[in-house]
Amino acid sequence: MKNFTRRDFLKVSAAGTATMILVGCETDDSWETLEPYVQAPEEQLPGLPSFYATTCRQCPAGCGVVARIVNGRAVLLEGNPEHPASRGKLCARGQAGPQLLYNPDRLPTPVQQSTRGSREFEPVANNAALNMLLEKLQEAGSQIAVWMGTSSSGHLVDLFSRFTQALAAPAPVHYDLYSSFNGYDVLAAANGTLFGQAGLPTYDLGQADVIFSFGADFLGTWLSATGYGVEYGAFRSQPYGKRGYLVQFEPRMSSTGASADRWVPVQPGTEAVAAQAIARLVMADNEFGTEELEAAAETCGIEAETLQELAGIFASAERPLAIPGSALTGRDNAVSAVAAVQVLNQRTVGQPGGMNVIAGPENTNFSVPAASTLADAKALIDRMNAGEIKLLFIHGANPVYDLPEDAGFLAALENVDTVVSFNSIVDETSAYADLIVPDRTYLESWGYSVVTPSFGGLPVISGQQPVVPPLYDLNTTGDILLTLAKGLPETSGVLTWANEVEFIREMLVGPESSGDNAQAGQWARFQQRGGWWPETAPDTALQLQDVEPVEIAPAVFQGNPDEYPYYLHLYLSVLLGDGSGASQPWLQGSPDPMTTISWQTWVEINPSTAERLELHNGDVVRVTSE
Repeated sequence: MKNFTRRDFLKVSAAGTATMILVGCETDDSWETLEPYVQAPEEQLPGLPSFYATTCRQCPAGCGVVARIVNGRAVLLEGNPEHPASRGKLCARGQAGPQLLYNPDRLPTPVQQSTRGSREFEPVANNAALNMLLEKLQEAGSQIAVWMGTSSSGHLVDLFSRFTQALAAPAPVHYDLYSSFNGYDVLAAANGTLFGQAGLPTYDLGQADVIFSFGADFLGTWLSATGYGVEYGAFRSQPYGKRGYLVQFEPRMSSTGASADRWVPVQPGTEAVAAQAIARLVMADNEFGTEELEAAAETCGIEAETLQELAGIFASAERPLAIPGSALTGRDNAVSAVAAVQVLNQRTVGQPGGMNVIAGPENTNFSVPAASTLADAKALIDRMNAGEIKLLFIHGANPVYDLPEDAGFLAALENVDTVVSFNSIVDETSAYADLIVPDRTYLESWGYSVVTPSFGGLPVISGQQPVVPPLYDLNTTGDILLTLAKGLPETSGVLTWANEVEFIREMLVGPESSGDNAQAGQWARFQQRGGWWPETAPDTALQLQDVEPVEIAPAVFQGNPDEYPYYLHLYLSVLLGDGSGASQPWLQGSPDPMTTISWQTWVEINPSTAERLELHNGDVVRVTSE
């Protein structure tokens, strides 16, 4: 390889400036093959590692990572010890990141297929793909739509939003299975009602002395497992030898339940009923009759004496904390169920050991993109069915896999003229795309994200930078959008940046001006540190607005109990997450921490029920549901 300086390396990573012949992105092709260094860049020596700070994109949590690079290859990802979200730790999915970068199933070039679903792909040159996109955009006008996943970089959310706004098209749908299952939209809506500030909650586990978790697997897959794993360590080893007390309410034992001091099994859909009963027992001025208590206990499957005992533990704690998990947010009574749990936090809201909603960063260029609801997703599907969408862009999402069949997404695609996917591997949705223009992986790309939930009360903008040269000659999605914008009259005066790095830099430190050493220093520190966050947490004025217990009934399940006698209780895999980790062999081959099963899926069923049905370990079963 040629001898490159760090400046040259960054230029290669940021390449993608437009040259309007028809439409095209020019990239420096100096990095042609992946091979050990013969002449290494000036800051690297053969055999000695270099380290670069960036952000993990395996889930929306936005953990900071440090990549170890040896001979130009990413060999290890570890947590960034300075980053408030990860604090030097990283989960199994984050550590598997190099398997996305070096995955043999990655598309090395844009491809098209003449028949959707045929998986008979023909390679397309980068410039030819751009010209095709420009032609389709000119034909579609404002009848375009964008479907994004919540793990997509924040700068792409901003660019797509500006792009659609300039075309007078609806804002992007920001929906995937991970955020939907964990109830991002439900948690934000409940917090807006109770605290007047919609956003994902942050729980200060490290300073709490008693935690009641209602279906929140915060040591497994809930919101930010790495961040809460660090908090849990502090919770268990507090000053003066104190050890926090954890009670887990859930129908199926999770990783968090296995680590709890007390695991309380409940009937599916009744977690919030248990929380409501405890809240009424805790509040001295709220009379809770014996008959009401007995009725709640019978509904939950918990003894009345147990509920009274647990209420006493919660009431006597100095810094009690209650957490609503995904077991609540997927039900028909989701918002009120979350509120029933959040009411228990009235004593410690906004205080150490309590819950908070972190305000956004001081830089007003950045906002936390709100996760779309299932209703938003269905509204777009309705527009597709009505023939109102001629061009559909998909980035970082897999709705054919994520949505149930009766949502009708796959059928709605038949009414869309052109479907374009930017995903790097052919997934269930990309298989039905007319054109796939694969984006680079997050280890080859620039970006940023506002981290939520954040920790320590700190608003965090997490930084992403390429840690290795691009493995394939691919344009980034950001550069493609900026290039296409130059060919459309509606967007040419709005998206005026030469490339995505110029856009990101301007968002962070303002427009570049000659000789401004302060800006250059801020930009360099952002890269070196892995993001931006203040040294001290800003003051918060978060207060609970309604302290009355929320009246709630058990969740209602679909299906006739005579025909469907069992509850289907879904949960995310610690290793595979929402299924997006299935392309990575490290995650497929790692034993599940609760069952030790690998390389396959499984159904868990009560042993007594299994005996009655004459089922045994290893049997193959089919599960059906309404």
